[in-house]
Amino acid sequence: MLSHQSQLICHECDALLRMPAVRPGQKVLCPRCGAALYKCRRDPVNRGLALSLTALILYVPANFMPIMTLDMLGLQNADTLYKGTMQLYQQGYWWMALLVFICSMLAPLLEFILISGICLLVKWQRYNEWLVAMLKIQGHINRWGMLEVFMLGILVAYIKMLDMGDIQLGIGLLCFTGMLLATTLNAVLFDTHAIWEQVGQARERHRIRAL
Repeated sequence: MLSHQSQLICHECDALLRMPAVRPGQKVLCPRCGAALYKCRRDPVNRGLALSLTALILYVPANFMPIMTLDMLGLQNADTLYKGTMQLYQQGYWWMALLVFICSMLAPLLEFILISGICLLVKWQRYNEWLVAMLKIQGHINRWGMLEVFMLGILVAYIKMLDMGDIQLGIGLLCFTGMLLATTLNAVLFDTHAIWEQVGQARERHRIRAL
């Protein structure tokens, strides 16, 4: 439940509002314009942990197993995300290879690990500096993950290569789709606001005991 001391600004009319107590499943609406400001998620910790662990399991096959195999004139070429990144680097496009590596491999992996760690610390009620640092880092890293952009690129490449030969979709694409789905659901269901509130409440209890 969110504290009465929290405040927020309406993104539609810029009204400064005091955050009311919100139970899981309830929404906060702006009294001036009616815009939806916040929704308290149901069980964000367990859901976030389950989705992050699922994404971590799918991460290796999604990046290192064939996404599609092109059979042209008897020659087969299997493409993976890792192989595509290395080919960009070998062809001299090191800046593009670095961007693809960060956005499609490094940032998602770090976010999966951070969300899993955050959820475990909350479940174990470890409201310490490690949890605060992980929450801050996760807030910055989630801006770099762009799996949906690469899924669009895969679909465009598949359509363009249909006339070049026989294309077979691989297990890597299935795992990448599952990882993208888990990431998207996590973006919707994982609620850092509620966790920050728990950190604040834990610090307030510690301050009161120290008096």
